[in-house]
Amino acid sequence: MEIYNDILKGIEQELRSSGEVKPTRVQQRCNLAYDKFSRYLGEMAAKELILREPISITAKGLDFLQDHRRISRFVHEIGMKYLDYKESRLSEGEDYGPIKFLDNLPPKSHSVLLCDDKKYAELVTSYYISKGLERGESCVYLTFEDPTKIERRLSKNGIDVESSKQRNLLRVYTIKRSDISEGNPYDNLKKVIRGSTIGLRPPYRFYRNFVPIEKSVKGMKLELSYEQLLHDNFKSLDLSLMCRHDLSEIEKSERTDFVETLLKNHHQVIYASEPEKAIAFDPSLLESEE
Repeated sequence: MEIYNDILKGIEQELRSSGEVKPTRVQQRCNLAYDKFSRYLGEMAAKELILREPISITAKGLDFLQDHRRISRFVHEIGMKYLDYKESRLSEGEDYGPIKFLDNLPPKSHSVLLCDDKKYAELVTSYYISKGLERGESCVYLTFEDPTKIERRLSKNGIDVESSKQRNLLRVYTIKRSDISEGNPYDNLKKVIRGSTIGLRPPYRFYRNFVPIEKSVKGMKLELSYEQLLHDNFKSLDLSLMCRHDLSEIEKSERTDFVETLLKNHHQVIYASEPEKAIAFDPSLLESEE
C-alpha cells in the first residue's frame, strides 16, 4: 500500500509540475529499482488505479490516495492519543508564507534562509528537506554539529529520519572547519559534495547551516566571498542548495552590506521570522525597483 501510495503521489506531482508523466522521474521520486517499479506499474494498471498510455491516475486511484491520507491521519491521531506521539510541527506551517513559497521552488536553486527566530528557521529547514524527500531527491544536511542533534530536530518536525536514512535519501554530514577555511573554497565545496554523496543517487538537495569561522568583520567578508564564488559556479554543481544565516551572528556594522550581497548571490531569499514579518521572494525582482 505504501509503495502504491508513493507511486500515485509521484504521478500526481509530475502532472502538477509539468503536465506530463515520465516514468523515470516517477521512479526516482519513489526510489525504486526500475524492474520493481515496472512490476508495480503493471499491478496498479491491472487493479485500475492507473492508466499506462499515457500514465495517469484513474478515479479509483484518486480515491485510493484520498483514503490513504485519511487512514494515515487516523493512525497518527491514535498514536498521539495512546502512544505519546508528538504532533508534527510542519502542520503549524500550512499557512506560513515561506512554506508556501517552498512548494514551488524550482529545481537546482541556490536559496538563502535568513532568520532571527530559530523556531521558524527550523520549520523552514525541515520543510525544505521534507519537500526534497517527497520529490525523491537525496537530501544532505551539512553541519558542524553532532548529527544526532540534527536528526532529533528533523524528527521533531515530522520527518521520518530513520526510514529516509535506510532508503539512502537522507544524510546528516559533519564537516570540519578545515574543510571550508583552507585552500580554494569552491574546490573545498566540491570535495565535501563528493564525500557526502557516496552511496546516494542524484538529484541532490543540500542544506548548510552557516556558522561563522570567526565572528568578526573578517569572518563576514570571508563568508561573502565564499557565497559569491559559489553562486558564480553554481550551475556546474548540478544540485539544489539552501544556505542558512542567523542574523544575530552577523556583526552589526556589517549586517546591511552582508545581507545586500547575499541577495545578489542567491536565486531565492527566505526570511524566517514571526508570520507578520516573514517573507520569501526572488531577489531579481528588486533589480527593476533599483
